[in-house]
Amino acid sequence: MTTIRTRPYPDDGAAVTGRAATMPPITGPGRPGQASRTRLCLAVAAAGGLLAAGTIPLAAAAAASATADRAPHREPALGSARPGTATTLTSGANPSTAGGPVTYAATVRPAPGGGTVAFTGGTAPVPGCGAQPVDNAGTATCQVAYPGAGAHAITAAYSGDARHAASTSAALTQHVAYRMQLLGSPAASGTSGSAVLVRVVMLDAAGTNVSGPGIAVTVTGVSPSPSPATAPHGTLTVVNLGLWPCYQLNIDTAGYPAGSYTVSFAAGSDPTTHTAQFVVP
Repeated sequence: MTTIRTRPYPDDGAAVTGRAATMPPITGPGRPGQASRTRLCLAVAAAGGLLAAGTIPLAAAAAASATADRAPHREPALGSARPGTATTLTSGANPSTAGGPVTYAATVRPAPGGGTVAFTGGTAPVPGCGAQPVDNAGTATCQVAYPGAGAHAITAAYSGDARHAASTSAALTQHVAYRMQLLGSPAASGTSGSAVLVRVVMLDAAGTNVSGPGIAVTVTGVSPSPSPATAPHGTLTVVNLGLWPCYQLNIDTAGYPAGSYTVSFAAGSDPTTHTAQFVVP
């Protein structure tokens, strides 16, 4: 309620002040009180005008606030403003055996709880692992089996999501090897100078014999050195023992000191070194 204070004319009598828009007395000597009522109405009108004027900025501010409240919520835009991530890659078995499963695990930090990881071998996607989902712990996995021996450069690329930037792991070299099995217990039958026959087979993870001309097995060294005698060298010969193919090496032990020796082999694209032992009495 607006309170209007009036200044009485001498002949208006005692005007009432400090009360809400109260009319002064309308009786008094020589005046009917009309002037006081007129000035009171003008004051009320002026006060009302000020209040009306004051509603303009208030209404504008209220409208702006309502518009902001109605504005739709937007996720952060994709781009460099998103928090960065780091992706690491591990292998469950390195080296793995040809034909056997190997599981890759990509870990994204901080854990985004969304997005996918693409596993790549060299420049080609790992079969079946082009877009593996990232779980709430920030992990994506990929399982694959390589039928033959070799080395594979694997990377894991996180796609990013609305709140996290993309990232790519460092390359991991996955080694895939054959399992070599020595047939018998090779030993010279007598003194130095006797021949030693070494036979080996190459197996996959299921135990299948994969020996044959398609996988060349080559001698890479012998330890300890039999110097001044000649160390074995060259490629092993593929022979068939019935239906069981294998690799065979004949070692001439002439001049070898008596003792135990280890001969090393490389098998095709197998990145590991295989060994077999023989004894010279």
